[in-house]
Amino acid sequence: MKKIVGLLLVLFICFAFSPDLQKRVFRKGVFDIECYISSKKVNYLSNKELYYWYKSGEIHYSQSNIGGNVLHNAYLKYYRSNQLAEKGEFNYGLKTGVWKSWYENGNLKERILWDNGILNGQYTLFNSNGKLILQGRYSKNSKVGKWIDYKTKDTIYYKKDTMFEERPKSLVERFLTKKDSLEKVQIKRERVNKKKADSIKRFKLKRERFIKKRNDSVNKAQEKIKKLNQKKLDSIEKAKNRDNGFLNRVFKKKDKVKE
Repeated sequence: MKKIVGLLLVLFICFAFSPDLQKRVFRKGVFDIECYISSKKVNYLSNKELYYWYKSGEIHYSQSNIGGNVLHNAYLKYYRSNQLAEKGEFNYGLKTGVWKSWYENGNLKERILWDNGILNGQYTLFNSNGKLILQGRYSKNSKVGKWIDYKTKDTIYYKKDTMFEERPKSLVERFLTKKDSLEKVQIKRERVNKKKADSIKRFKLKRERFIKKRNDSVNKAQEKIKKLNQKKLDSIEKAKNRDNGFLNRVFKKKDKVKE
């Protein structure tokens, strides 16, 4: 335990008396600011991050350019009432970690995550009464996902700072949606083909019924003609038989007279 305490003490002393780290306390408008500046030269400057630096009693910030000593380690800003207004940390000019700000009444105003000069993580904003009014998330300085405005009761979805009223679909969801669409098209096509086949089948069945009905009508007509012809022949045959009977009777009478 003593070794740990001793190590922490050594680290604190090294930090407090580091030759390239100096403490600055100054007043800016209605705020008192306490920060640390480093004389260490930053070799690589990115054009995507904001660099904060100190010069002539003021804090400046810019992209891909540094005109003074960069801010490093703890940063504190106070109201004149000594109420904490903002707290965070710098890593050689870049904001990093959790940054918080407060109203003068002590209620939390804003909480945001930085990753070496890049907004990256959950963001929350409160009103002076401590009520949550805005919530969302950043990824690489861009708003992403669902952002809820509790004041206006609006929900907006972001994808690379582009707003959407509905949640954008993921690659998997788009693939599944496309697959579902293809399946729906296939099902629709099968239904159309089935409907077409059913129509052809109904047409064929109707045609067969029509042909059968026509053939039945022809057969009935032919049968009727056949019956009529047969009846006509029967009538002729009967007439012949009557005539033959009459003649036979006449000849029989004549034969009897002769006798």
